[in-house]
Amino acid sequence: MTMAYSREIIGVILGGGRGTNMEPLTPYLDKPLIKLLGKPLIYYPTDNLVRLGLKSIYVISRNPAKIGNELGRYFNNISIENVGQKGDDIDSALRMINEIVGKGTTIVSFSDVILPREAYELALNSHVNSGKPITILMTPLSDLQGYFEVEINDTVSINKIVEHKSGYAWTGILITEKEFLISLQEFNGNINEALKQFKGNINTALWSGWFVDVSYPWDLLSAIKYLMIDLKETRISKDADISPRAVVEGSVIIDEGARIDHGAIIRGPAYIGKNTYVGNNAIIRNNTSLEEESVIGADAEITESLIGYRATVGRGSFIGSSIIGDESTVEPGVVTLNVLPSGVEVSHLSPVIVKGKQIAKLGAIVGPKARIGANTVIYPGSIIEHNKYVSPLSILK
Repeated sequence: MTMAYSREIIGVILGGGRGTNMEPLTPYLDKPLIKLLGKPLIYYPTDNLVRLGLKSIYVISRNPAKIGNELGRYFNNISIENVGQKGDDIDSALRMINEIVGKGTTIVSFSDVILPREAYELALNSHVNSGKPITILMTPLSDLQGYFEVEINDTVSINKIVEHKSGYAWTGILITEKEFLISLQEFNGNINEALKQFKGNINTALWSGWFVDVSYPWDLLSAIKYLMIDLKETRISKDADISPRAVVEGSVIIDEGARIDHGAIIRGPAYIGKNTYVGNNAIIRNNTSLEEESVIGADAEITESLIGYRATVGRGSFIGSSIIGDESTVEPGVVTLNVLPSGVEVSHLSPVIVKGKQIAKLGAIVGPKARIGANTVIYPGSIIEHNKYVSPLSILK
């Protein structure tokens, strides 16, 4: 259902930046085009703007042709204009907004921040009711390391901080009137300098639901988990081929052309992408996304992981809390260990409670087109570069 607002509202998605923190996943692919649950990252903020009822959306990115082609597959009836970004930093993109939008209210959203639609609705309703020229949507976090902090003292500022402390993180959503966009341009995209000009006239809206800022590869695993929260039932394409001896439990999406072989178990929530293959007696556990044309060998087990486009996991392997990059091959018998040693801290990685004990889980991050030799053991948190060849029987620490 789309929302209806009496004023003109334009959407702007910032899809630029090199995504250097996302290496080794991004040597061939811009971060906004990494796929989760069969759709590129940039699909999710765009879909939220469309569902708000916006008819005009701009995307500022380093690669407007590629992003335009990809979004065009999903949003045929919406005017989406793709604009090339001048410069690589966020200030460059923010400076450009005033050049491309006319009058009216503008929702500015980041392509790599995933929120539910309700967060956008809350921000927009808060902005309309406040009557102020700018609204910042923020969320409380117990540890702000690696996030932009919204600091509210005499004024409002957005700071990148590194130390551990609790506070409010910026969710990556701004809602602004034209006068603030003019100020942003005048200050070359420096958001804090622009905010200073509106002292006492800034609205802050508080979102207490889920929120994922995809800054690091393992943030993709959190995004998969949250995107599956709303998955309440199993949806199986009529073109999928599922053995009568396979078991599908919980909420699962099985896309067209997927083949689930004898004895395989799919335990949701999980996404089984187009033309994927899950072999005999393989187990796909919760919060796993198998992207298009991936192959899971017989007796393999996958849990809480992202298996990329055309990636292969060989017979009898165990992949947990891991990302296997596009077109990579994991040969048979590979094991990923996924419980980090006590005391190891990783930005954005929240611990979980297992049998009353707090642990942090992170397996392997494997870049695209890598090959992991048979019977290799990969220690928690290992990063394997793209195109890397790992000999069989290796131990990676």
